[in-house]
Amino acid sequence: MTSDYASIISQSLNTLPVGICIIREDHTITFWNRTIETWTGISQIQAEGRVLEDVVPVFREHHEKSRLKVVFKGGGPVILSSRFHPRIFPLRDNSQNEGKYQRIIISPFILQDEGTQAIITVEDVTAITEQVFMYRQIKDQLAFELEEKKITQRALEMALSKLNNLASITRHDLLNSLTVFEGYLGIILNQEPGGKIQTYLEKMRESTLSMKRHITFARDYQEMGNAVPAWYHVESLVKNSGIGPNFRDIIIETNTGNLEILADPLIVKAVYNLLENAVRHGEHTTHITVSHVKGPDSVTIILEDNGVGVPSDKKGRIFNKGFGSNTGLGLFLTREILGITGMQIIETGTPGKGARFEIRVPAGHFRYPGEE
Repeated sequence: MTSDYASIISQSLNTLPVGICIIREDHTITFWNRTIETWTGISQIQAEGRVLEDVVPVFREHHEKSRLKVVFKGGGPVILSSRFHPRIFPLRDNSQNEGKYQRIIISPFILQDEGTQAIITVEDVTAITEQVFMYRQIKDQLAFELEEKKITQRALEMALSKLNNLASITRHDLLNSLTVFEGYLGIILNQEPGGKIQTYLEKMRESTLSMKRHITFARDYQEMGNAVPAWYHVESLVKNSGIGPNFRDIIIETNTGNLEILADPLIVKAVYNLLENAVRHGEHTTHITVSHVKGPDSVTIILEDNGVGVPSDKKGRIFNKGFGSNTGLGLFLTREILGITGMQIIETGTPGKGARFEIRVPAGHFRYPGEE
């Protein structure tokens, strides 16, 4: 290497934070920069002019030697990955070699009047390699935990399916038995036994009806959340729920336009419960109105009637399970059904002037098809 060439190389490459070694086609080292000198403890004087394999014995191996041939035969740069070749250039202290990783890039290096040479760049990639290993461990751990979660989820789904089947069969058998029992009670009552026996039998029939209502409630409660929520047109919900003998003399007025809400399929049951509650407990209800108020991040559906309303001392309890003069399950079930998709319900009517139920529907759970 000429003195001018050596000067250029020294100025441009000696300050780099990576190891640089330049060799001729016969593998004689023509340049050994200061960084690689510091790492290996082998000085420039000791390295330059010697054959690479004598200074770095790993290059005697067939694989490493063959990569040098590729470069000198006109091939492009080659990389010796730290994954397969952790350490090629030895460090000053042999104990430092443990756990150290190097990334080697061998590229053609051609300068005028110097012929084809190869420049070997050595990077210390220990830190980034350790991070990769750590990320792989985290990834493997996450994959393991995800698989464990899937196994647990499948087991829970199977257990839930079995429990649902068992509950369904049990309810079916109970209803059949109660129907038979109710039939026998009807036969006996038709004979008008009179006295206390008549009273006891009538109470037994009332208990039978109550048990059937509770079984029906258990079915509805079990079905909540089992189906995927869907979009429901509010006006259609109200109109379809307000059909039947219970609403024969009731005017139901709906003013919700094209409003749709995202709800559990049991929303049909919830709307019916609210309408039926207005008739049953309103005493003299003749008119039910359903409207809505759109807010900045929600919409409120308002259902109000002209019945007797809810007494002030009962407002905070009407949604409690078991509260009420009938089964005490209707409004409780309604609140639970609405809550599946984040809706909230409160009663804000004035006692003596009618009940007023407000249902708050959160953002993302309501829409107005056809509107911007």
